[in-house]
Amino acid sequence: MLGEFDLKELKTTKNAVWFNTTYEEYSANPEILKKLSAEVKKENFNIEVYMGTWCPDSQREVPHLIKILDQINFNRDNLRLVAVDSNKVVTSLSEVERKSLNIINVPTIIVYDDNGDELNRYVEFAQESLEEDLLKILSREDYKHIYDF
Repeated sequence: MLGEFDLKELKTTKNAVWFNTTYEEYSANPEILKKLSAEVKKENFNIEVYMGTWCPDSQREVPHLIKILDQINFNRDNLRLVAVDSNKVVTSLSEVERKSLNIINVPTIIVYDDNGDELNRYVEFAQESLEEDLLKILSREDYKHIYDF
């Protein structure tokens, strides 16, 4: 897949094999889920996910993220999913837009506040766990992804 897509496309194409299995097998920390739920009730966050359906890290993290978002009743209208090619290029963007977006590894999960300002991003894999890292981002705690030196 390339470009923006709907979650239904991920769940019903050949990608359903890895997506559905990984989604069902994942179990997030219930205490962290409660805290995440409280954070999403406070503010209208938007999340953009840049992933590669060909990428093992995306195949692991994206189903986990979707399950977390489902469990905390995150508004799916505030979720944007974008598939990139193996060079991590968002094909629908100009070169200037691609550089500004700065997708270096996938998955990249970018969280925006209600004003459209980037709060932070999760890149490729967790520092602690996906839900704990996401909680730090949503609660505006100090957080650096693995490639943020």
